[in-house]
Amino acid sequence: MKLQFVIFVSLLLLIDNAKGLENLIGTEIQKCLNCLCHARSGCWNRLNCARYSISKSYWTHAGSHSTRDYPSEDLAYQNCMQNENCILNTVKSYTESFGEKDCNCDGHFDCKDRLAIHLFGSSCTNPKFGGTYATRFNHCASQIGVKFMSEIEGDCSVEVF
Repeated sequence: MKLQFVIFVSLLLLIDNAKGLENLIGTEIQKCLNCLCHARSGCWNRLNCARYSISKSYWTHAGSHSTRDYPSEDLAYQNCMQNENCILNTVKSYTESFGEKDCNCDGHFDCKDRLAIHLFGSSCTNPKFGGTYATRFNHCASQIGVKFMSEIEGDCSVEVF
């Protein structure tokens, strides 16, 4: 009986991994995304963050992550938005889909760049977060060791041809 249980659990893990979901719970990227979601939605719950800031087109752009096969894209999207790890994978994939874009030109692709991409997509250069986003982000950042941000980030020079 124990052997059957072990085989069953192993198959479930293989199926979950086959969907391409990396386990991001408890990682540094989760800390960043916690702050990103708090800045975006004003709360700490990623399910609320998903409701406020992950549209179906955002999810599709990120690779349509899912916890398993569903008969429709709508069901896959709805299920993903109810699964914390799927939400984390979606935001991570979306923010990496433009390459490791250094939106604020500080020489690093970091959490502030992820927030800029999350909010502004590929038009994230010299992001203007505003007071509300910066305050919320910094409140979270102070608790988990993520770099603080300014209301306006970056000093990227625009090349003129």
